[in-house]
Amino acid sequence: MSKVIAGAGAALVLWMLGAAVAVGPDERTVRITDKGFTPDRIEVKVGQKVTWENASLKDHTVTAVGKAPGRPEPGQEEKGKPLFDSGPIKPGAKWEHTFTREGTYEYACRMDKTMTGTLVVKPAKE
Repeated sequence: MSKVIAGAGAALVLWMLGAAVAVGPDERTVRITDKGFTPDRIEVKVGQKVTWENASLKDHTVTAVGKAPGRPEPGQEEKGKPLFDSGPIKPGAKWEHTFTREGTYEYACRMDKTMTGTLVVKPAKE
């Protein structure tokens, strides 16, 4: 389950200025800059939402790299398609995705392949 959310909003503006932003217990946030994803490795539990916020002045993507751990996410069974792909995320916009299967997911920006990240999805009850 994923969606693109447009607009900076007050929370994103405060966050970009270094102010703390409250994030719910079932949500994690990754900041996208021209230098990469921050943090570039996170751990979540099955069912937790991950939000990528574009704090750069250019479009970026969050696109799965390599094979999916186990079975693909629902709706991503088509061969040749990445397991998940945000499409272009405009500056100030964000994209979110909730992972429903455990495993280690590698991802990169299609517009700058030097930007990479790792997401480890653990069982919901550990």
